[in-house]
Amino acid sequence: MSAAHWIDVPRLAGASAHQAQAVDADLAFAHPAIAGVRAIDRERGRVAVALADGAAASPDLEAQVAAAVTASLASFRLVAATETVWRRPGIVDDAALAAFVAANVITLGPGQYALRGPAARLRAALDARLARLAAEVDAEPWHLPSIESTSDLLRLTGYFSSHPQHVTWGFHLPPHFDELKRFARDARADGLAAPPPERAQPTGFILEPFVCHNVYRALRGARLPHGQAVTALGNSYRYEGHRFAPLERQWEFSMREAVLLGERDYVVATRTRLIELTQALCDELDLDAALEVATDPFFAAEAASLRTFQAMRSTKLELRLAIGGGATVAAASFNLHGGCFATPMDIRRGDDLAETACVGWGLERWMAAVVTRWGGDPARWPAALRA
Repeated sequence: MSAAHWIDVPRLAGASAHQAQAVDADLAFAHPAIAGVRAIDRERGRVAVALADGAAASPDLEAQVAAAVTASLASFRLVAATETVWRRPGIVDDAALAAFVAANVITLGPGQYALRGPAARLRAALDARLARLAAEVDAEPWHLPSIESTSDLLRLTGYFSSHPQHVTWGFHLPPHFDELKRFARDARADGLAAPPPERAQPTGFILEPFVCHNVYRALRGARLPHGQAVTALGNSYRYEGHRFAPLERQWEFSMREAVLLGERDYVVATRTRLIELTQALCDELDLDAALEVATDPFFAAEAASLRTFQAMRSTKLELRLAIGGGATVAAASFNLHGGCFATPMDIRRGDDLAETACVGWGLERWMAAVVTRWGGDPARWPAALRA
């Protein structure tokens, strides 16, 4: 990685830590020349970025960084800082996670990690424990695909305007014999790994960013006789630019979700119960944890009203777990959606529009927190994770 390249952003000067909290994340999508963020100087109003191999500073780089930082700051202009909802201090081993990853996680590409031995067993054990947790609210087990059509829910809920930076699109070769034969010939001769853009055909699908989306799509037009909970384990996909890190921020990651549908009282009460059960799990595993009012990583240019709505209404709470070195990760989220998903999918409780909520637990991040607390030796892990 190259030396730091400083870029002046006058709007950053004097910004508070609260206002600038998303700047690092938003810079991951500001320009393809950026390979990392070295420093954010709020006093002088400048940022230092590392340039990717072969990349050079340019007027466009400077302009895109300034625009991204300015939009990021603006997206928090009406979002007041909030108090932590619940806090559970715990023991943290700052060196444990790095040693565990070095021994048990293999990097296969950007954001792509293979888990072996103890890592794979810990992931399976955590999911089994979370599945039992979901069963406490009578959630019905489902299995869902990891691709999602772009023709209905995503379009109707505005996902592409609020989260375009994370989307991974699907393409395939056209079903045309001569085209397929030509690609096979070129692949043999030239080692092609992908078709040229003009020969790639959109599938109409993306790799799913959330497990819950396909639940709502599966229940399109449903008339629910009572409140309903669904749980599923799935793979989710979110592109993170240069910020990938094993177990912390992956392109493909594992998510256990519980989706709640029905009248508002049922949805709110069941979400509250799942929060309580997750807090009890933190006690059981002796994890350093905090429950906070959250705002999603919306695309900065679209985020101001969305973040303000979430913060004011507390529609999203997230559980943050310590992973060493003073860092925490959002390892669970508890989201109230109102009619956001039920309306476009026409899901009703009797004659009335249903409300929905979703609770998600990110398995790799729970793994990181368990290792940070208990170390990498499975013999030391809590009994619930050694079965």
